[in-house]
Amino acid sequence: TMLEREIIQLRGFRNLKQDGEIVGFQFRIRLNYYRGVWLSMLRPGIVTVDGETIDPKDITWEIGGRSFTQEEMKTCSDTQWANSEAATIKVWRKGGLPQGYHDVNAMYRYIMSYAPPFVDTAEVSPFGLDTPNTRRMLIV
Repeated sequence: TMLEREIIQLRGFRNLKQDGEIVGFQFRIRLNYYRGVWLSMLRPGIVTVDGETIDPKDITWEIGGRSFTQEEMKTCSDTQWANSEAATIKVWRKGGLPQGYHDVNAMYRYIMSYAPPFVDTAEVSPFGLDTPNTRRMLIV
């Protein structure tokens, strides 16, 4: 599937159903780095929808056909997020999102092998997306 230019992709934004009930929603996000990133080098940041910050415990990332919590990603050294592949971010929230437009905002950072990291600190990294990416998207 071709990726859109914007970091947050319109394609794939929808509510998630299990056993006939809406249990959350998902959206896709692409990597803004010209190389792939090993998940242990990725630091997922804040996700907000319509101004509400989502609890990281309610988020899973799907990359390479596998699902990870943000905590699991810190120690995952056998999966790489390719720059040609969108990751799917799933937010587990009963009822998902109502029909209509929503402002989805997500950010992340990553460590590069040739640059010193700013990892697990309050200091802002010069790499990755420390500034949020927001996109208005439609749930039908």
